[in-house]
Amino acid sequence: MSLRTPSNEKTLLELELLVRAHHPLWACETAEEDRLEQLLRDLADRVKVPFFSWSPITSLVRHGAGGETTKTTGTETLAQCFAFLVQANYEGIFFMKGVGRLLEEPDIVAQVKELYRLYFGHRGTIVLASAVVELPADLEPLVSPITLPTPTLEEYYQYVRTVLADVASQRSVKIDLDSAGVSELLQGLNGLSFFDVRRVITRAVVDDGRLSRDDLPLVLDVKKRIIQRAGVLEFFPHAHTMGDVAGLANLKGWLRKRHRAFLDPSAAKRFGLEPPRGLLLIGVQGCGKSLTAKAIATEWKLPLVRLDPSNLYTKFFGESERNFKKAIGLAESLAPVVLWVDEIEKALGQGDADGGTSQRVFGTFLSWLQEKRANVFVIATANDISRLPPELLRKGRFDEIFFLDLPNALARAEILSVHLRKRGRDPAAFDLASLAAASYGFSGAELEQAIVSALYSAFAEQADLTDERIEHEISVTRPMSVTMSEPIDRLRAWARDRAVYADMYAELPD
Repeated sequence: MSLRTPSNEKTLLELELLVRAHHPLWACETAEEDRLEQLLRDLADRVKVPFFSWSPITSLVRHGAGGETTKTTGTETLAQCFAFLVQANYEGIFFMKGVGRLLEEPDIVAQVKELYRLYFGHRGTIVLASAVVELPADLEPLVSPITLPTPTLEEYYQYVRTVLADVASQRSVKIDLDSAGVSELLQGLNGLSFFDVRRVITRAVVDDGRLSRDDLPLVLDVKKRIIQRAGVLEFFPHAHTMGDVAGLANLKGWLRKRHRAFLDPSAAKRFGLEPPRGLLLIGVQGCGKSLTAKAIATEWKLPLVRLDPSNLYTKFFGESERNFKKAIGLAESLAPVVLWVDEIEKALGQGDADGGTSQRVFGTFLSWLQEKRANVFVIATANDISRLPPELLRKGRFDEIFFLDLPNALARAEILSVHLRKRGRDPAAFDLASLAAASYGFSGAELEQAIVSALYSAFAEQADLTDERIEHEISVTRPMSVTMSEPIDRLRAWARDRAVYADMYAELPD
């Protein structure tokens, strides 16, 4: 049984204007056919024209106001249906489901052009819909693209009530959520299709006959599966907190001040503020850029999704740009969310070496970053600033550019403490100040590896971990600050006047 989905009033108004302006051909890429059909039915009622739907299974069907349907014979194929519409030249909303790649045939193209010429004279509107709508070049100028906006929280609320009422008609249902719990549920559902909302709510209620806070993890699980299914983003579970991030006092203070403005954008705007858009983290490898991205999502209690450049690029022309648009569209649909663009120079810094694909992706990214309205906090990380386009570094693209240098002595002691505690050792039993002094020039990742190597040695010798073992591993390691001193020096020189230091106290080289 299909439940009625609520229609967005603003979207209805926009579509009504298209009808009244005689735009006869629309295209909508969506997997939510039921939701689009309900929207078009409401539109037909609004502009007082009949509503029709077509699919390869049902042929052309007229839907009456009382729920009755009338099938038009001889319209089984798309070509037959279009031929009928050309002959009828009739005012109505015609919803063409699952057209996909059926529009590529020359005869179909000719029919659509004729439909455009005829239906431009009245309020007849033909809506082409499918998960992917492939428009031949001849038809693109004639078609008005439309999109289904992400439902508002009020629309989610209405639909959840509809689903619960439907379940309650078959079994008893208890709602065990206070107002804060309802708000958390609706925020969690944000970005899901109504189909997925119905699955989540039905599963939660059918399981034990109640809807409670215990069911909220189900929402996150559904979002994770959606991200995995799309294949352009990776979902990261919350595994790190700001307590795992040593030092970086300036960066942490910056984030604390902007936390509330991001989570409550309406209040921020009433106060005269725009919600923060994101950060660019530049720095030495192994100094906590990725860890910081993960910790921010945990601290702000938001989903974290990663955009990996290797998932974007394909050998097919135009497919990489489509993948990128799909990725940012998915991120927006999941808002509020933290979008982590890892090693952004690999995605946007290839210049002309790839036939201009990365430049086109870069242009799309810049436009979205500048104009985005969805509550997506972008954290981009980069190791090699020489490969970043200058336009990306211009003030205003990101709220701030932070430079993460090698940790100073205090931060190194804190990092050692974190990794010792993580491996079941009491940091108080170790001389952290001496170990920090001995590890001058080490990154956080290199400090962790020193502890791991010392643990392996101790385990092999059936002994316990000691300061001496850790110091030995430090002494036999050549850190990146030595093996790659020249590029690190160049990076520091660049950051000196162009970025904010993430930590309050930098450690000067010897």
